[in-house]
Amino acid sequence: MEERGNQHKHEQEEEEEIVCLDASFFVDDNYQLTKFTFGSQDIQLFCLHSASTDFDLTGQLVWPGAMLLNEYLSKNVNLLQGCTAIELGSGVGITGILCSRFCHKVVMTDHNEEVIKILKKNIELHSCPENITSISHGLVAEKLEWGNTDQINEILQKHPGGFDFILGADIYILYVWIPTVIILN
Repeated sequence: MEERGNQHKHEQEEEEEIVCLDASFFVDDNYQLTKFTFGSQDIQLFCLHSASTDFDLTGQLVWPGAMLLNEYLSKNVNLLQGCTAIELGSGVGITGILCSRFCHKVVMTDHNEEVIKILKKNIELHSCPENITSISHGLVAEKLEWGNTDQINEILQKHPGGFDFILGADIYILYVWIPTVIILN
């Protein structure tokens, strides 16, 4: 009987030790203003220097693929002159911001609300002081979860002319495909 009482007391203690954390515990919004240079173009933006993959916050920093894409674009700005572009998985917006210096319009997309907040902050950073709006230098931030047809249609309705370029760096969808072979004897 005494053993049961001790076991019950131990179970109660374990229950009291359980701590539930909400998603905000994993969010790091201590962004640093960071300077990047691509050819003759200097870009400053707010970003993290490391991030957790928890809660899909990978868009809070600049990844190597974006650096490579921006190097290429900075050497081939004639491709972008006067064009329109949509960027998938924009994160903090480094590629879209570079493109906005040459493109007529750039729509930057991401699916994570926290990442969209920093993306919009970086758009404001690159806005003319007299024209601080959600559309600055042809820069627009839109929420887009890949495969969400409602969000895709909304973007296409807002931008009926379509886009000359679809850009993306450090984006991929991992599909695991296991071939199945059935052998009949």
